[in-house]
Amino acid sequence: MQKQYTNEQLYRIAEENYRLLSDYCFSLTEEGYFSKVEPVLHLSAEEVLDLYMQSLMLQFLVFGKRFNEEEILFAAGLTRQDMLGLKTAWEAGDLSEAVGKSAKFLEAPPILLQLFGLRDQEKRIGVTGLFFDSLLNVIICLSYLNQVRDSRISKFIGLYFDKVGAFLENRQDASRTVDGKYIFKKLCSGNLSEGCTLLRDAGEDFSAYKQKYFYYRHRAGASPMAEAVSEHIEAEEEIREFLPDSAAETAREAVSHRKEKESGEEIDRLTEELNRMVGLSEVKEEIRSLVNLIKVKRLREKYKLPQMNMSYHMVFTGSPGTGKTTVARLVAQIYKELGILSKGTLTETDRSGLVAGYVGQTALKVKETVERAIGGVLFIDEAYALAPENAGNDFGTEAIDTLVKLMEDHRDDFVVIVAGYTDEMQRFLKANTGLYSRFNKFIRFTDYTNEELLAILDSMASETGFCLTEGARRKVERMLSDMDAETKRGFGNARGIRNLFERLVSNQANRIIEYSSQSIKDITVITEEDVTG
Repeated sequence: MQKQYTNEQLYRIAEENYRLLSDYCFSLTEEGYFSKVEPVLHLSAEEVLDLYMQSLMLQFLVFGKRFNEEEILFAAGLTRQDMLGLKTAWEAGDLSEAVGKSAKFLEAPPILLQLFGLRDQEKRIGVTGLFFDSLLNVIICLSYLNQVRDSRISKFIGLYFDKVGAFLENRQDASRTVDGKYIFKKLCSGNLSEGCTLLRDAGEDFSAYKQKYFYYRHRAGASPMAEAVSEHIEAEEEIREFLPDSAAETAREAVSHRKEKESGEEIDRLTEELNRMVGLSEVKEEIRSLVNLIKVKRLREKYKLPQMNMSYHMVFTGSPGTGKTTVARLVAQIYKELGILSKGTLTETDRSGLVAGYVGQTALKVKETVERAIGGVLFIDEAYALAPENAGNDFGTEAIDTLVKLMEDHRDDFVVIVAGYTDEMQRFLKANTGLYSRFNKFIRFTDYTNEELLAILDSMASETGFCLTEGARRKVERMLSDMDAETKRGFGNARGIRNLFERLVSNQANRIIEYSSQSIKDITVITEEDVTG
């Protein structure tokens, strides 16, 4: 059974753990481990501890959506110095700046854990686990205030451990490594009085440092808080130069692991956004296969296996209004998360954005457009217009030739997606022998069915707080069914549905404005009367 603690007991336990943390940090200073990074950070080890401790506590409160005076004063008063200005911010009624600074500070790899890892490696001991254990005790104390026992503490600590777990491995003695199993056992026991007893004794006496706990250095000319946070993060690479290869490698692995996890989550989000689009089953399957292919390629790179050259340029074929631009934007962002592109932006253009009216100007115009798009995707809509039939000496040919050369020059951080009608795009690809070799991924966007167009209309209405009566939907359905092939092509698929929806909203406004009064139902419902040809 978990023990219940009064607030007074929690304050005392947290204070004792903070004293331990301070003792450990003094050891870094006295033994010279912090001396090389201090001029880079412009913060002492004690100041970094206070900043780190307050940032961690504040981010827990943000995560748990817990903000009351007692909790803020706990976080502000536990450390020797209120580095985030929590008390002043609370009294002013605005914690936003402190929250932003704490989040930014925690983005950087934890320098204290890195240095304790180095100290453990050189002295063949296990203080890093003890330091982390005391951090956990403080956060748990904060979560237990007023006997709330916030259930979100487990999730918060789990997410925190994902970020710093790589720094807690003890390469000299695995029994002193803090892992997920240890954290689970600690959270389940709920016995904070045990302190560090779940870990083996560190084998050294820190009592010599306790006399120095009450001596706190207020350094003259120290950087203001905002600058200190910024410099701490910007100095990350410089700090690694002071660490041995093993510690620097651990830092790199931790950062890489965190970035891979964040990229994976973002890819999942973008894929889900694609899947929520109406229809496009063939497109979704092609993009899914492409993402999987690139993921496996990265795995092969990781294990130093032979690689097959891949071209990431694509041809989107289909009628206007079938979602080509939207999908191209998602592809650009997915490519960024997969490491193919550095920025993941989408630059849209067409013939008018690439072709000039005089000899020599077209190449310059294409080059300027490509330079804007480097790091992302250049999306060329109606690309076949660059290669018109019986064009003779059309400047579009110059644009294509220049584009092919620039695609080769910037192949490491530049992707082109060309789009247009299926038959016309074949003519475009034949305009230059280099196009076929670079565009070997074709994705076909079929026209939406009437049912899919109605679903898109319902989605547009829902997103803007409207709804269609059954009579209105049936009338729109009849309009779509009565269109011949030529009219349907000119309608423009989803683009036509958007234009239709805007017309319905306009018709509804003209209808209800004449009412003596308008109810919520009047202004949100589109009726059959609003559907006109």
